[in-house]
Amino acid sequence: MLITDVNNSSNLSNLLLSEIEKASELTIAIGLREGLTSPTKLSASQNLDVLLNGLNSILIK
Repeated sequence: MLITDVNNSSNLSNLLLSEIEKASELTIAIGLREGLTSPTKLSASQNLDVLLNGLNSILIK
């Protein structure tokens, strides 16, 4: 792996971590406000899953 690849992966990981934190906070807030099975909360949770899977795929490489 090239140095630039490591830097790009690190930058992307940091960006994803920031987005994951925001998505997590949003998911919790919606769950508290609307209930854990509300369609809005489920959609937010699915978005969080996509972000987590993206981070996982970067870290596995």
